[in-house]
Amino acid sequence: MVCNAPTDRSAVLELLGPEFALMLAGLALRRGLAWPEQGWVMLEKLNYFLLFPCLLFLSIVKAPGSIQSAAPMMLNAGLAAITAVALGLTCRWIPQSQPKRFASGVQTAFRFNSYLGLALAERLGGAEGLALFSIMISVLIPCLNVAAVYPMARQGKQNLWRELAGNPLIIATLGGLAWRFIEMPLPGLIQASLGRLGQAALPLGLLCVGAALRWPRSEQGLLVGDRWLALCFTTIKLIAMPAIALLVCDALGLGGMAGLLVVMFCALPTSPASYVLASRMGGDGVYVAQLITLSLLVSTLTLPFWIQLAR
Repeated sequence: MVCNAPTDRSAVLELLGPEFALMLAGLALRRGLAWPEQGWVMLEKLNYFLLFPCLLFLSIVKAPGSIQSAAPMMLNAGLAAITAVALGLTCRWIPQSQPKRFASGVQTAFRFNSYLGLALAERLGGAEGLALFSIMISVLIPCLNVAAVYPMARQGKQNLWRELAGNPLIIATLGGLAWRFIEMPLPGLIQASLGRLGQAALPLGLLCVGAALRWPRSEQGLLVGDRWLALCFTTIKLIAMPAIALLVCDALGLGGMAGLLVVMFCALPTSPASYVLASRMGGDGVYVAQLITLSLLVSTLTLPFWIQLAR
């Protein structure tokens, strides 16, 4: 496999530029046009419940090769993700932190920004890189969504299985895997319709990420422990997880484009869908939005570093 990774930091920043430009455009639109907050929430829900599931389903169904071809990537990324989940769960014992904020925010220590990941996978590896990345996340998304839903379901005394059964990303992933298993071609009309919907997912998702940027207000009442939670979750996601991935890839001999994609996956900022999930399950959505903002801002420094280190 040929790796098209950039060869210096400026090239990496140029690679990431269009994605971050869309996020900044979303922030500018929210502030400049003064759109109602509910309008952006509805756009994010549209993306989360319809557009992105269409993209995910179609990417899995149309991905060339077999799931086995991405198995080494799944193993390496899975080991790093499991470690990040374990580290995130240990943060519940941080003194003076609020249980509701821990349950809502722990998902930001291991979930990933799929919009940015898919865009970067295509830029780093072309169609082959996008296919491998899509297959890899098709297995990891359900696993990490279970880990994200469980603390909030337990905190809010909700039914875990009902929440999982209604998760659109899990439904789209399992549907895509099932369609691949039966080896039946998609009807042309359905494929074209899903393709049109899926094409809107990445740019709209990145705009919504930018529009969701928040920073804590002094009157919000964050405890010292809540600030330590934010620091720990962000450090786990942007420092510990990619470092573990790099070590695992070196230990297991996974290099080239596959190794680069694994490290890039682990270095991605946290998922903007974390805000939707926390809000829908009665968690602290505002706190999660601030964690997403912190993760995204810090990733502008850490993500180019890890991509350059893994090339």
